[in-house]
Amino acid sequence: MPAVTRFIQMSRQPWFAVIVMILVASSCTIPRKYQKDKPFLFKNNIEIKGGNFTSAEKSSLKQRLNAQLDDSSRIQTKDALFFLHFIDKPPVYDSISAAQSASYMRYSMQFLGYFNAAAAYKADTVKSGEQKRVTVTYTVTPGKVTLIDTNRYRLTQREELQTLALKTQKESFLVKNAPVSKNAVYGEIGRLVQLYRNNGYYKFTGDELRVRGDTTIEALTNIGDDPFENLANLAAAGAKRDSPTIKLSVDLIVPKDPNRLNRLVKYFVRNIYIMPDFGENDSLRNPALTTELAGGGNYIIKYHKNLFKQPFLLRNMFIKKGDAYNQLDYYRTINSFAKIGVWQSVNIQIEEVKDSTGLIDLVVELVPARKFGFDANVESSYSINSNNTSLANATVGNVLGFSGNVSLVNRNVGREAIRMSNALRAGVELNVGSARQNGLINSNEFSYNNGIAIPRLITPFKKLNSKRLLTQQTVINTNLSYINRINLFNLQSVNISAGYEWTNRVNRKFTLKPLNIEFTRLYNESDSFRQTIIDNPFLRSSFTTALVAGSSFNYSSSYFNPKHKGRQRNFKGNVEISGIFPGYIKYLRRFVKFDAEYTYTKSYPKSAIVTRLFGGVGIPLTNDETSLPFFKQYFGGGSNSMRGWPIRGLGRGAQPLAQYSNTSNTTLNDRTGDIQLEGNFEYRYDIASIIPNSILLKGALFVDAGNVWNFKNSLPGGGRDSTQFNPKYLYNQLAVSAGTGFRIDFSYFLIRFDLALRIKRPDIDADNGWRLPSINYKNLLSGNDINKQWRYENFNFTIGINYPF
Repeated sequence: MPAVTRFIQMSRQPWFAVIVMILVASSCTIPRKYQKDKPFLFKNNIEIKGGNFTSAEKSSLKQRLNAQLDDSSRIQTKDALFFLHFIDKPPVYDSISAAQSASYMRYSMQFLGYFNAAAAYKADTVKSGEQKRVTVTYTVTPGKVTLIDTNRYRLTQREELQTLALKTQKESFLVKNAPVSKNAVYGEIGRLVQLYRNNGYYKFTGDELRVRGDTTIEALTNIGDDPFENLANLAAAGAKRDSPTIKLSVDLIVPKDPNRLNRLVKYFVRNIYIMPDFGENDSLRNPALTTELAGGGNYIIKYHKNLFKQPFLLRNMFIKKGDAYNQLDYYRTINSFAKIGVWQSVNIQIEEVKDSTGLIDLVVELVPARKFGFDANVESSYSINSNNTSLANATVGNVLGFSGNVSLVNRNVGREAIRMSNALRAGVELNVGSARQNGLINSNEFSYNNGIAIPRLITPFKKLNSKRLLTQQTVINTNLSYINRINLFNLQSVNISAGYEWTNRVNRKFTLKPLNIEFTRLYNESDSFRQTIIDNPFLRSSFTTALVAGSSFNYSSSYFNPKHKGRQRNFKGNVEISGIFPGYIKYLRRFVKFDAEYTYTKSYPKSAIVTRLFGGVGIPLTNDETSLPFFKQYFGGGSNSMRGWPIRGLGRGAQPLAQYSNTSNTTLNDRTGDIQLEGNFEYRYDIASIIPNSILLKGALFVDAGNVWNFKNSLPGGGRDSTQFNPKYLYNQLAVSAGTGFRIDFSYFLIRFDLALRIKRPDIDADNGWRLPSINYKNLLSGNDINKQWRYENFNFTIGINYPF
């Protein structure tokens, strides 16, 4: 009954009627510029009859079949104002085109392994005034999918090719009891071509392979022909069975043309030439080039100026003289040079040696980039605050900020592509509006950063120095910063870190910092800030001068499923330890911190479903410390976390919200903690193309759930602390927000507008905090204090750049 009552109350609101009208109007489609007195296409429907498909698979299949419509059967719909749909110049109905579309759909189903699929169409004409609207319904009956019974390799004309195929058969795309689809056949051909090119067969192509069905039936596929021209015939023998199957074989086709026989020849590298300062119109035989042998005679270096040291160049070479050609190492070499950032162009020419069989020369052409780079930019920001104030916005009211950045980069220190960057940043925030009574300046900051990146691992451990790593670098960073929060405190920070970054596989990155020192000095605290610390005991351990000295390790990976395109998994894990040095050191904070993040994305042609899980915990290791330093704590809220709350506005635990105030008294209301748990679900979809192939309007529906907690009890004298994490109260203290968003996608970046309501508040005991806020026009937009307070307690609007996760 409460839900029914709530719905009745909502239906009486003015905005409810507006939404209903929009939904009704959104179903209206208006034809324009149609040919009079002629039946024209108004709508295409696609129905799938039978087949074992999930709702998501059926939706994806309908999109695939819709793409098979003949050009004369396509309807172009334009959207305006989000709910008006126009059909401009609808095509005249053509039964021949409709029949062709049905035929294309049947062939498309065969590509997926449904060789007995059938497709039919039916046209219905409805008169609407002078219009003759035709709706064509296509009915696709998939039938039974044809499965692979067995797959074998018949490449015995070249024994090495047969051996390689059998050794890697577990990686085959043609799997027993899987559908015999176009993607599987092409995937297997591509896999074998890549395999052979990685083992010396430089010129091998898909034309040398053919997949056959059974042993007596004509070729099933050829990379250069119509891939499934005879599949229906291959499946005909098993059409009456409940589970039709097919036996496959991968055959080697020896070219009849003598000039193409070199595609089955194994190639070896004769000479490797490295040209580190290759210029426009340069050539290998330029007499002005200086020539040197390197790497024990494995490489020949030819240059104009001695810009790079030999050992540095050779560390990025994954091929040496005498090796069999390996396409994987060929591209690894290109990527290794390209990722260093000291060359603007990287290319490797392959030249066949004349009057020889199976010999090639490699010419590494490296075009240098400018040694020095300079960058400068100015940023501005504007924020509107309630009484929920963060360290970055230290007073109530509106804040206008400006900052400037200047950086200078040297890309080739020591002739080893060592990158050194120096950056200066200065910023100021100004009080505007009601906050001016606290003074013009809200806060100011200044920082300097020096970064050194050496493109190798400087370590005594030889295994870590292996050149087989895809990328590797030693990183040293130094950062100095000063922040003045007017009427609160001053903050000085020094950070020095040294460590390593490397990848051993594509999309896998490791970062190890054996040395990480951060010292933050808090001083010149105002009386109001000291009083805030006294009134909030849990802040005493956080906001103090602190030294962090320890180590950290980070791992991140991305996985794209090659057999299920559109599915991606991302994982990040981090471990940090402080206080590893023995003995007493003043201000040293001792703690250990773990966190992990997992993101799964399932993409469709015009939509995507994204889920994210995050968990982190920081454990203080001494009895006199109740929490982590504030600059190491977790926080929720903002554009990339719990979007129903402002940044640092969520938690801790069941801690009540600060009382709403419309005054401009200085306050500190940051909510940070030692533990954070969060889960997010987001459905993204395309709405309309604002500018074709340039700017796209997208939408999203999302739900966020989570909170932050303290690890230890911060109440003096003990007792139950509602800010401390306790599994017993986890459900009660979880916060939940839900909302919608609009995104403007400019291809190279995205601007995001998200609106979220708090539907479960951990600071409310009734119904475990579940409640649906009453929404109306005044609550969302009115400027009086009652509605401002409603927005402060129930609603949040954020603007972000790119996706939140």
